[in-house]
Amino acid sequence: MEKDSSKCVALKSGIFCVIILKFFIWTANCQRAPRAELDIILPDVDKVVKSINNRNLFGIMRSIRRMYSPFPRIIKLENSNPSEILEIFCETVFKKNVNALVHLSVTRKAEKSKDYILGLATSLGLPVLSFDPDYVGALETTKLQDSGDGSNPQNRMVLQLAPTLYHQAQAMLKFMMTFNWTHFTVVSTTEDNNFDFTAALRTLVKKNNDVNILSGQFRFKIMKEIIFEYDDNDSYDVMTQKAVHFFRTQTPKDTRIFLLHSGQAKTLLDAAAEAGLTTYKYLWIVTSQSIGIPTKRASRSYPLGTIGVSYVTTDSNYADSVYRRAVEVGVATWVGALQKLRGRVLQPDFTCNTSVPASPWDAGHELYNLMKTYENTRGGTLVSYDENGLSRNVELNILNVQLEGFSNVWREIGSWYADNRTLTPKLELKGITWPGDKKIPPRGRPERRYFSIATLEEEPYVMYTKRNEKGTCNPPAVSCRIMYNKTLHGDDPTVVNGTIQWCCAGLSIDLLEIFRTRLEFDYDLFEVQDRTCGVKNQKTGQWNGLIRILQEGGADMALTSLQITPSRSEAVEFTVPYLETGTSIIVYLRNDTISAYAILEPYDYGAWCLILFISVHSVGASIFIFEWLSPRGLDQGRTPMREHSFSLFRSFWLMWAMLFGASVSADNPRGVSARFMGNVWALFALVFLASYTANLAAFMITKNTFYDLEGITDWRLNSPLKHQPPFKFGTVFNSSTEENLRVNHPAMFKYMLQYNTRSVKEAIDLLRKGEIQAFIYDFTPLQYQVGIDKNCRLMLVGKPYAMSGYAVAFPKGQTELKEELDELILELQDDGELERLRKYWLSGPCYSKQRIGQSSQRLRELNFTSAFILLASGIVLGGLLLVMEHLYFRFGRKYLKKYDKCGCCALVSLSMGKSLTFEQTIMEAIDLKKKHKCKNPICETQLWKVRHELDIALLKVEKLTKELRRERNLNALISRRNETAATSDPLPIGWKDSEANDKPPDSTENTDLDNLKPDNNIRRSPSYTQAVTSDPSDDDEVRQPERSDIRYREGKVYQKVDGGEV
Repeated sequence: MEKDSSKCVALKSGIFCVIILKFFIWTANCQRAPRAELDIILPDVDKVVKSINNRNLFGIMRSIRRMYSPFPRIIKLENSNPSEILEIFCETVFKKNVNALVHLSVTRKAEKSKDYILGLATSLGLPVLSFDPDYVGALETTKLQDSGDGSNPQNRMVLQLAPTLYHQAQAMLKFMMTFNWTHFTVVSTTEDNNFDFTAALRTLVKKNNDVNILSGQFRFKIMKEIIFEYDDNDSYDVMTQKAVHFFRTQTPKDTRIFLLHSGQAKTLLDAAAEAGLTTYKYLWIVTSQSIGIPTKRASRSYPLGTIGVSYVTTDSNYADSVYRRAVEVGVATWVGALQKLRGRVLQPDFTCNTSVPASPWDAGHELYNLMKTYENTRGGTLVSYDENGLSRNVELNILNVQLEGFSNVWREIGSWYADNRTLTPKLELKGITWPGDKKIPPRGRPERRYFSIATLEEEPYVMYTKRNEKGTCNPPAVSCRIMYNKTLHGDDPTVVNGTIQWCCAGLSIDLLEIFRTRLEFDYDLFEVQDRTCGVKNQKTGQWNGLIRILQEGGADMALTSLQITPSRSEAVEFTVPYLETGTSIIVYLRNDTISAYAILEPYDYGAWCLILFISVHSVGASIFIFEWLSPRGLDQGRTPMREHSFSLFRSFWLMWAMLFGASVSADNPRGVSARFMGNVWALFALVFLASYTANLAAFMITKNTFYDLEGITDWRLNSPLKHQPPFKFGTVFNSSTEENLRVNHPAMFKYMLQYNTRSVKEAIDLLRKGEIQAFIYDFTPLQYQVGIDKNCRLMLVGKPYAMSGYAVAFPKGQTELKEELDELILELQDDGELERLRKYWLSGPCYSKQRIGQSSQRLRELNFTSAFILLASGIVLGGLLLVMEHLYFRFGRKYLKKYDKCGCCALVSLSMGKSLTFEQTIMEAIDLKKKHKCKNPICETQLWKVRHELDIALLKVEKLTKELRRERNLNALISRRNETAATSDPLPIGWKDSEANDKPPDSTENTDLDNLKPDNNIRRSPSYTQAVTSDPSDDDEVRQPERSDIRYREGKVYQKVDGGEV
């Protein structure tokens, strides 16, 4: 019974637990988090598939289980064809609303499918975490920017988990830098990404060379990029023979380092071995694509000592760990982005329904950016991405083909990786086997070559100096052999075959040392026997000098101031010019006494004429015209001479006085425009005196005279006999200048033969002695002579002509060395090294002094243009002021008079204030009448008649007015006398009382009224005869009786006031 009861209790407990478990499961199903799925697409290869550990993936996703229901799905690609990939997207990716993909491309089949998968994902806006060792990498940004594709620089939302081709190129160059290998050739085939590999190398080489442009160290040079084209249908033997011919014809002769990137690496290496390019002198560095998945035993095609760069090693466990880690890093990156979303759902809604066009998923960019900014540490390694979506922390293995027993094997000899803290790439190496099983690395360049170089003395390019006491040359001079001359050199113990050991220095020698260091060769430098550059004999057609020795094979190259000419270019090979030159003329400065006309020499004759004659008189005439027309000035002759005396000659006198600052008495103009023009002239005079004084001192010293030739076309060179005495000039025998003159100026050439010299030094001595007046030669040697002249008496005149350049010469057919020097000269030109040499050797103290400026140059009309413009502008502005002055007197004065009640304008300008007063107006009116009298008798008669009639009318008006006043006064007097008899009022104005003195003031007799009379004395005006025979204007007043206080004049009445004069 007890056993049964215990079984019942256990059964009940089990049922209860099941119920509780079902409840929790039901609750969990009711509160399930949103689903998030990630598809991992990889090739159906057991080695790759088995490397994936699902338990680790679920462990990585544990951190987001509270927010999402994550699920990683592994999809295997069997055929990697488009139909299979499209089916995966339709049946899995779209239906499950997958928002990101992880793709592994590690096999040949996977390489064919990667472009389709990445292209389809890009068009849909799905982020992809890719493991593709052949990915272009950093160059992808530049490609897509050039194509203008989208706002995102990369626009393909791809995060790269594997080391890319760009990283492999970096590791290769780092390996080469370790052993100081700078020159290499790139070998590839016409496969999809081979061009991307060469582009990555070019980018890295340029970046490195730009950084080391000053130091010159580790400057890589891609000697050639050769691409082998093949047909897939060709058999192995046919392809190998084609490759052998390809290497023999396309490989540069001096190449010792090859960088190989091709899926046909074995075939190419077999062909290289047959072409003799896999011996101990040559080293091959191959990419991971050339190796594939390495195995323990290396193919016989890979020569001993081959260096390989790969993301895996021969250890199968290591390869599995690489694939497993790549997938885990991709999943961790996806999980990290979901954590930043904090439960927000980002799921695309795609369908394979062809009737509905698929549009890009906009939220995909947000998810991609969240994944790109993910940073974390997994297994002690930092996981992060750069702006291009590339993994910052990558690692590449350096493999080496070594001998083990009788077989070649791949062995890991080091790694290239990024430091966890600084992310700086580092390279670690150990136990390297070199080609041919040598103990030391190959040179990377051919063995040092040896050249025989001919030269010729020409300052400053090649200069001969003796050896020091120890028998060596002081740097930067180098040892050279020159032709022995017993008179010059005496007994020299180094005499061998007519030459002695001396030292050579100069611009060309410095350049030769750069060539020797960069190209790694040795040389024997010697002087050409006949000491000439080379001129072709017009009769025999034979050359001499340097050109001849090159044609006969006596030298491998010629280096000095050897100028390129058309005829020389037909006889020998020339490099690109390393220095530009031409033909110029040099003369000698001679001291002379101070010129008798030194005070006139600051300006030339044209400037003096413009200043002293044209400017002075034109401005003086302008001021007089302005003053004549000005209302405040002469006012067209209306102003009396006693008030303002100003004339044209007085205006000229004022101009001369102001020009030379003379303290003399002069009449000044009154008009505003004339005064303004005077101020402009004062400014002009200031400029004139300042410039004249500044330049006069330069001409009051001893003057240097020289022949200022205009160039090769100067009349003294083309017609020397017309100059008295005949003009003498020359050049150097057998030089390029003589050859040019012989062809282009035959008459000049024949004349100057008698003055030609054998060297530049001899010609300079003749110049100093005055035996020749000019010397024609190459520009740069003459520039050097000017710079080093002891007394700085040499001067270059005229413009250089027949511009050419100096170059290195080779015998015909020697193109390989010529091409090397061409490239090196261009590099030196880009680096500024050639410009530095030119400045160092050609910029002497005297030449720099001449280039600073000529202190005694005469001032010409163009130098004084601004001052003449000032005068012209002053004349124009003076005319405008004259117009404004007339407008003021005509219109503005009457309006201004209304507002200027207190005379404020007089405080500003006395002339303006005076023009606004009444007295001034009256005086102007009277003066205007006097100035405009009639001078025609008929006009005067008519005027007299009008004035006479006006006077008669005024008299009548006055008489009537007095009668009215008399009547009014009488009436008033009578009424006042009636009121009071005692009142005595004065008589009205104009009446006289004849009895006023005899009778008392209170008299009221009627006789008093009879004695009151008006003072009425009227006189007739002059007769008409008098008006005709005499000048009425002289009789300005109509005469009145002396006792009358009234005057009549020109129709106006004037009354005497307070006993003053009328």
